[in-house]
Amino acid sequence: MKKAIVFALTMLLFISGFPSKSYALPDEQSAAIQALLNEACRKSGVPGMSVSILADDEVFYFSSGYADREKELSASENTLYELASVSKAFTATGILLLEEQGRLSMTDSVQKYLPWFTLKYQGKPVDMHRLTLNHFLHHTSGLTNSRHTQNIPQGNTPDMLQKTVEMLADAELAFPPGEQYNYGTVNYDVLGLVIETVSGQSYEDFMREQVFQPLGLRQTYVYKEDARAAGQMAKGYRSSFFMTIPYHAPDYAGNKPAGYLISCTKDMARWMGIQIGIVQDIPEIFHTVIDKSHQGDLSVPAVNEMYYAAGWQVNAGQTMIEHSGGNPNFSTQVTLLPKEGKAVCLLTNGANTNISLVQKIIAILDGNLTQSYEISGTQLLDILLSSATIIFCLLAVLFFLSGLRRVKRNEPQPITKKTIIVTVIFLAATILSIMCWAFPMFIGYGWSKILVWQTYSVLTALISSSLLSASIAWFVYTQRYHASLR
Repeated sequence: MKKAIVFALTMLLFISGFPSKSYALPDEQSAAIQALLNEACRKSGVPGMSVSILADDEVFYFSSGYADREKELSASENTLYELASVSKAFTATGILLLEEQGRLSMTDSVQKYLPWFTLKYQGKPVDMHRLTLNHFLHHTSGLTNSRHTQNIPQGNTPDMLQKTVEMLADAELAFPPGEQYNYGTVNYDVLGLVIETVSGQSYEDFMREQVFQPLGLRQTYVYKEDARAAGQMAKGYRSSFFMTIPYHAPDYAGNKPAGYLISCTKDMARWMGIQIGIVQDIPEIFHTVIDKSHQGDLSVPAVNEMYYAAGWQVNAGQTMIEHSGGNPNFSTQVTLLPKEGKAVCLLTNGANTNISLVQKIIAILDGNLTQSYEISGTQLLDILLSSATIIFCLLAVLFFLSGLRRVKRNEPQPITKKTIIVTVIFLAATILSIMCWAFPMFIGYGWSKILVWQTYSVLTALISSSLLSASIAWFVYTQRYHASLR
C-alpha cells in the first residue's frame, strides 16, 4: 500500500510538471528545415538566420550561420536581431493597451494629443479633427513610404522621435485620409509620439515597463546599447558586387516605433504564443488587446487580399496573420496560422534574405519535405547591376582605346552626316544616363539616403552606363579617322 501511494505521488508530480501534451518534430522534418536554412545562408550570402516554430503546442528552434561572421559567433535562439517592421505589432499593442486603460480612444483625433501636427492634401489644410489615431494604426492616413520616408532624420538622441514626427508637419498627403490602405512606416512613429504624450513616459520606458515586462519578454530591447551589453547582438550585413560585408547602418532612433526594436527568436516564440493563445500567463487586459490587434480595417479595399490590422496584415478570415520587415542590414518575417496552431518567426542579419523562406518552412511542417531556397529580388538586382557595372566598364575601356587607336594611326577626314547622327544619339544617351543619376535629387532623395537602403551597384551601374555611352560616342566620332585606311 505504501509503495502504491509513493508511486501515485511520483506520477502526479511528473504529470504536473508537463501540463500540456508534448510532441516531437519528426526527424525528417527537422532535417529538412535545417537543410533549407543552411541552403538559404549559402545561396543568399546572409551570414546568420534564426527561426522559431510553434507547432502542436511546442516550440522548436533552428539556426544557421553566424551572428558575427568575423568573430565566428554562431547564430542561436538567443541571438538578437533588429525586428524591422515587425516592431509595429509591439507599438500597436502599446497604444491599444492605453485604450483599454481608458487613457485614449483610437477614434480620437490625432490633434487631441499633438495639437501642433498639421497635414495638407492638394495644397489645402486637412481637417485634422477628422484624422484619427485609427488612420495611423491602419495606414490609411495618407502618409506613405513612397512620399514620406526620405526625410526621416538620422540620430540617436532622446528627442529623435519628436524630430521625426515634426518632420512630417504640413506634409502633402498621397490621398485623402480614410480612402485607402497604403503602407507608410512613419504612421507608427506618430503613434509612438502619442504614446509618449499620453503616458508621460518616453516611448522606450513605456514599452519596456508596460509591455515587455508584463508579457515576460525578457530579451526584447528598445536600446541598441542594452542589446549589445547583453552580448548577443548580431552584426548586420549587406551585399554589393557579389559580396556580403558588415554594414553599420545609420541610427534612425526616431523611427524606432516602426522598425528598430530588437529581439531574439526565443522571445519571439513567446510573443507568437501570446498572439495565437498558447501562452496564457499574461495580465488579463492583454488578451483583449491582442484580440483587437488582429482586427483588420475592412472599410478600405484589401491589398493582395490582406487588410491591415494593428501592426499585422490579416486576411478576411484571420486564418493568416503576418508581417515582414527589412532594415538596411536585417530582414524579418513572422507568420501566424491561429486556426492551425502554427507560427513561424524568421530573423536574419542580412538584407538579402528571401522571406518566402517562412512559407517553405510551413510547407515542410505540412509534410512537403522537398523545398529549395530561391534568391530574393534584392539579391537578383545586385547580381544584375553588378554584372552590368563590370561589363559596361570593360566595354567603355574597349571603345575608348579603339577610338584612341584610330586617332593615332590616321589623319582626320571630313565628318559624314551618318557619323554626326550616331554620335549625337550616343551623346544624348550619355546625358540621359547622367540625368538618371541626378534624378533622385530632384524628388528629394539624396544618394546618401538611397545607398543606405539599396545596393551600391545601383549607383555604379548608372555611372558605368554613362561611361559606356560616352565612349561609344567617342568611338563613332573617330570613324572619320578610319576613312584613310580605305
